[in-house]
Amino acid sequence: MREFANLQDDARVDGVGLQVSWLQRRAAEICLALAFSPALAWMCPFGVDEQTFLARLGYWAGILSFWFVAMAVVESLLAENGIFRTRTPAAQRALVIGLAALPMMIITGAATHALTGWQATPLKVLELYWQIIVLGSAVALLAKALLPWGTELAQDEQQELALQELALPQPAPAEVRHQPPATVPLTAIAAPMAPAPLMARLPLALRGRIVCLEMEDHYVRVHTDRGSALVLLRLSDAIAETHPVPGRQVHRSWWVSDEAVEGFERVGRVGVLRLSNGSRAPVSQRYLRAVEAAFS
Repeated sequence: MREFANLQDDARVDGVGLQVSWLQRRAAEICLALAFSPALAWMCPFGVDEQTFLARLGYWAGILSFWFVAMAVVESLLAENGIFRTRTPAAQRALVIGLAALPMMIITGAATHALTGWQATPLKVLELYWQIIVLGSAVALLAKALLPWGTELAQDEQQELALQELALPQPAPAEVRHQPPATVPLTAIAAPMAPAPLMARLPLALRGRIVCLEMEDHYVRVHTDRGSALVLLRLSDAIAETHPVPGRQVHRSWWVSDEAVEGFERVGRVGVLRLSNGSRAPVSQRYLRAVEAAFS
């Protein structure tokens, strides 16, 4: 029962943001496929206009559901590929759609044959692949716009500029600037901290102090004091690349830098950390005792 409660707490963020599992995302996409099916059954693409509306409705519900699952599987397989990670988000999306269309040709061809008696020829197969690419891209864009996690891979430009302005150091007062430097014991002088390897994955303009990491599907959003960006990486791998920055995982989908924590609030059986960039990181029950001891 305790493990089930922990899973529920991890899936709930108590007003901070929605975190959902892989299966929950697929379930939402399949519900979206069922919602799109009547429109496609009415428009009759793929030459299935002679069948009854009910038959076309079942045809499109199955095709669209398989399409979302195929895209998710392909994206999961590519997530560990180093070359895929270095591509732009648009190139990654195009590659996922192009590869997902290959198994969909078999599924769509078999369903169309069962419904209309469609026979495969090289020209028809090529035409079917192109149709799947076009229709699949449109459906993927609609899902990206309608589902709560279908956000762009970069934040709004003005928001990032505002974060950069907040991160700019303030000049010291004149009377302080002109004071002679205080004597510092040699034992207090430490070697400069090496930058975290994770910084190499970010654009130059965003490379600053790491504030937190936030998991978004197969991506990790890296928040720094200059803004944020998504990288295609598992959260565990991203955490490993934050060394030597001191920090801790506080939720199944969140890691925070200790230096960025400005306050802690307990909300029932979970908690929330206030961070220096204005973010609020959820703390699940699994990590609550250690976080409360460190920051309360």
